[in-house]
Amino acid sequence: MTTLAPEATAPPRARYRPVPYQIRKALCERRADGTLILRSPVVPKDTGRTGFAGFIPHWAERRGNVPAFNERDAQGEWKRLTWSQMWQQVQAVGAALLERGLGQGRPLVVLSPNSLELLVLLMAAEYVGVPVAPVSPAYSLLSHDFARLKGVCELVPPAALFVQDAQAYERAMAALGCPQAPVIAVHGAAPGQHAWASLSSTELTAQRRDKVAAAHAAIRPEDVARSLFTSGSTGVPKGVPISYANLNACAANMANMFASLAEQEEPPVFLDWLPWHHALGGVLNIGRSVMLGATHYIDDGKPLPGLFERTVRNLREVSPTVLTTVPSAWTLLAAELERDPQLARSVFARVINFGYGGASLPKDVNERIQRVAERTVGERIVFGTGLASTETTGVGTYRTWVSDDLANIGAPAPGTEIKLVPLQGDRYEIRIRGAHNFTGYVARPDLTAAAFDEEGFFKLGDAVRLVDAADPAEGMRFDGRVAEDFKLVNGTWVRTGSIRLGLIERCAPLISDAVICGHDQTFVAALAWPNVAACQRLAPELEGLGAAELATHPALVAALSERLRKDTGSASLRVERLMLMAEPPSMDANEIADKGYVNQAATRSRRSRLVDELFQAPPGSHVACIHP
Repeated sequence: MTTLAPEATAPPRARYRPVPYQIRKALCERRADGTLILRSPVVPKDTGRTGFAGFIPHWAERRGNVPAFNERDAQGEWKRLTWSQMWQQVQAVGAALLERGLGQGRPLVVLSPNSLELLVLLMAAEYVGVPVAPVSPAYSLLSHDFARLKGVCELVPPAALFVQDAQAYERAMAALGCPQAPVIAVHGAAPGQHAWASLSSTELTAQRRDKVAAAHAAIRPEDVARSLFTSGSTGVPKGVPISYANLNACAANMANMFASLAEQEEPPVFLDWLPWHHALGGVLNIGRSVMLGATHYIDDGKPLPGLFERTVRNLREVSPTVLTTVPSAWTLLAAELERDPQLARSVFARVINFGYGGASLPKDVNERIQRVAERTVGERIVFGTGLASTETTGVGTYRTWVSDDLANIGAPAPGTEIKLVPLQGDRYEIRIRGAHNFTGYVARPDLTAAAFDEEGFFKLGDAVRLVDAADPAEGMRFDGRVAEDFKLVNGTWVRTGSIRLGLIERCAPLISDAVICGHDQTFVAALAWPNVAACQRLAPELEGLGAAELATHPALVAALSERLRKDTGSASLRVERLMLMAEPPSMDANEIADKGYVNQAATRSRRSRLVDELFQAPPGSHVACIHP
């Protein structure tokens, strides 16, 4: 008689650190045609202030000597701006902008990235009613033809330009050909340009203070506060005017969500790199810090080789209350946390939750981070996420509750309605309505008309599935962009978003992103970019190789082929071939937005030769395949 050994059981998981948010599920209306309307049960109260800048005087009085915003100086030391200093500079710069004739219809266009000076400029302009159009710095610094920059400035002709360094942006400004628009430069102002110091040191006479106060009081809800531009993940950037009514709706939403943090005596702490020319970084994250009277550190790093080390250095010194970033950054941070106990202690010390957006977080990345959290503080940390867009001012759905389903984007945020329109199978197209929504694109009535349905819901172009069909309040799963899906030659629909995520998880950590291919083909294949550092660690012979050598190395091709064979899904919807690319995605060619989202259709079009190569028979030796 054989005695069977008892099955090994996994050790129990640690509990999650409690989050101080109220968990509010959605109310659901079911219509006869299968459409669902999900509503938040909460209507947030207006804050009583105009925009986010309206909170600054309050915190200047209450936390005058507390650091408000901080950034590294040239020597690597933290340069600090207290709340009282910030209020002084906001009034001074606001007065200077008014004296230079800026206002509604005469906007300020920003070409450079996050900085303390830009922070003051944004808040000053918002406080006195001057619209600001922050533009991706890549359009000026990385572009060869400046086509996107010119397109932006055709939509929003600048009455003035702001740059951090006049010399660095000289070519871009020359390409714009706007001699009538004065230039404000923090460094290197040329003759005829305005040095930042001349604005920030404007003497605040009683008359100027009165003009600033009068301009603030005269702001109307429909006035434009910002003109943002879509990331270009699905096409050429479009101008999105954000009104003060939109900002006020966002502030009300966040005041409701972060009520417990606002009540604490100690200010919350944030470290953030997300760019301010997008709604998440430039409206929600800045707005959250200003509204809560927080201490905000400008992260000079990015989730890119050579820059992420700066983020790691900053996180060793700064323990954030909430840490939100993109999945690619969490992938890099997981490896750093695993090898650096000091970093782990700092990251997990006071954080109440993590957040991610822009794409789904791979499961293996979440589990690696949670294992370090358990080892460091004895608790797991909730990862929250949601779904929104520039057009909704970054407000839409959000999940604040514990879930192992990382694709769950949650329920409608307070003050938000969600319409789910049935698609094929159990998928829905998601649409959003709320006071935070914009009212139309700049100078594009055709795009505006197509953007809204007959009930005023904004059509995001995204697909979702319900977590529980019987109970929509349990949340939704993001299921890709509707426009990215395509059919195989047999008529089978390929759901690009879910297949891409599954492929990245199966091949983790060897690939950083992928483009799903197979339109009018008999099977699904993919182009992918290697995670160079992870691939170099796969085998001794790969150490030190660059992307081009890795892309065709037999050891890596074999490893990826083995991972492809682990897909036990439908034969018609699994990735049968994969080929690595050494050339990174091109921003000029619209292959990638500067938040890191890859435009699938644009990449397939630009790299059509590689797509053809994927489907050759027999495949090349550098193509990973399910079938050897």
